Amino acid sequence: MQDYMIKNATVRKVRNRGFTPVWYHSPYGWTAGWIYKTGREWIYFYSATLGKVRLPKNTKLDIIK
Repeated sequence: MQDYMIKNATVRKVRNRGFTPVWYHSPYGWTAGWIYKTGREWIYFYSATLGKVRLPKNTKLDIIK
């Protein structure tokens, strides 16, 4: 299993691994996931429904509190 994949993910597990849990509005609707890496131009986002997604840095993401 990859470092960014979490079995039975919860907000608590995501935060304990050092990732940021967020909501993302994709073309298919809202999905919850986490940011596992941030680059110079891209945000690397993972969701159980979408899988790995590379998003532009200016994408609006709602952070889960």
